[in-house]
Amino acid sequence: VSSLNAVLGGAGYEKGKPIFFLCRSGARSRSAAIAATAVGLGPCFNVADGFEGELDGEQKRGRIAGWKAAGLPWSQS
Repeated sequence: VSSLNAVLGGAGYEKGKPIFFLCRSGARSRSAAIAATAVGLGPCFNVADGFEGELDGEQKRGRIAGWKAAGLPWSQS
């Protein structure tokens, strides 16, 4: 939590503003949002299916659920 506070502070976070958590599948970000809420941060939100979502029939991600599959903006560098 202290490292999260340091990152948020460095990013100009203002207490009481919403925080969105995102990971590949939504599982780790869910835990992070719950933990952050428990220590008084947020309101906190989890991007439920994450960036790439669950595996499809070919064992590939990013096709059936998640930020990427929804066609939301993203870039990779």
